[in-house]
Amino acid sequence: MEHPEDVFNIEFFRENPRPFYALGRELYPGRFKPTITHCFFTLLYRKGRLLKLFTQNVDCLERAAGLPGEMIVEAHGSFASQHCIDCKSHYPDDLMKKALMTGEVPHCQTPQCNGLVKPDIVFFGEPLPESFIINRSLPAAADLCIILGTSLKVQPFASLPSVCREGTPRLLINKERVGGLGSRPDDVLLLGDCDEGVRKLAHELGWLEELEALYREFNPDQGERKIQSLPPKSREELLQDETERLSEEVEKTLRLSREHEERVRRDLQKEEEKYKKKDEQQAKTEDSEAEKTPDSDRILRTEASEEKAPSTQPDKPAL
Repeated sequence: MEHPEDVFNIEFFRENPRPFYALGRELYPGRFKPTITHCFFTLLYRKGRLLKLFTQNVDCLERAAGLPGEMIVEAHGSFASQHCIDCKSHYPDDLMKKALMTGEVPHCQTPQCNGLVKPDIVFFGEPLPESFIINRSLPAAADLCIILGTSLKVQPFASLPSVCREGTPRLLINKERVGGLGSRPDDVLLLGDCDEGVRKLAHELGWLEELEALYREFNPDQGERKIQSLPPKSREELLQDETERLSEEVEKTLRLSREHEERVRRDLQKEEEKYKKKDEQQAKTEDSEAEKTPDSDRILRTEASEEKAPSTQPDKPAL
């Protein structure tokens, strides 16, 4: 193994699956509990507001929070199932768990196959799951797109927010701005910790108590969290909030305008440099061709040109 990431390369796995299963105990779901954010997905589903959840995570924490598997598009697969990499036969869950806990390499139970078995997480060199390909255009049907806890750097997953129709609100709950979000008039950025952002959103929706109860349902050892209900805002406070919001919108518009002007300037500069280089290259080519022409040839061509040139002197009268 030349690089650590080879553990997740399908060709390396075929040659030597032992390093992957040596990591099994660390990788297998169950070590961590679902967060308040995972529970928020389930709350959306129970209220009939969830169209589909797309995730790059393979840890199955969305399922652990009570969200049905058919509501999840696991773009990079997950540990929820496992199959033979040759004949694609399903492998029992209990035997896979045993293999991952002990580091044993499981083999297909289908007679005359005996191929290697691995969890259905996507390795390097493997195609994305069919469920992702089928549902990739689904964000275009959404009334609201919520993006949480992602860098949006890995394609084609990173392109999902751009599939949303113009005019569809996109809410980013994340520690930093990513993926060009904030470039549309209807984009909303809630930057900061995901769990706290979800709690703020749930509070505004009037769902905070339900969300905390759901979180305790899947995390009974967390104890009671004191829910702080904010008092209703006065007319002056609401006016102040609206003024701040408008100021932020104006600032965002000005910033986007400056960024656009800067992009146009850079593009024009690149075009000028391109044509300048083209002219310089053409001049060099002409100079090079001139240097390759022998002096005698240039003299002969000049004399020939003079012979062919029409005379500008008037004809002498015949004697």
